[in-house]
Amino acid sequence: MSSRHRETALERISELTVVIADAESRQTREVARAVFHGATWAQIGAALGVTAQSAHRRFRRLNYDPSTGTVWREDPLPFT
Repeated sequence: MSSRHRETALERISELTVVIADAESRQTREVARAVFHGATWAQIGAALGVTAQSAHRRFRRLNYDPSTGTVWREDPLPFT
């Protein structure tokens, strides 16, 4: 592979990394909104193409503030 092809491929990887991060952020926000508005984990899982259990495991700790559109992850407090 020539140096030019390698650099082009690396630039595309960098560009795609930004696109993927943005898409994952938007997906997380929409899942949080869906949960807030009463969607079931089965519905969310179907929309994601995964099981309800998988969707729940990945997104269960999300919180959503509809007045600001803010999404945050709230992990449980550790046992002492």
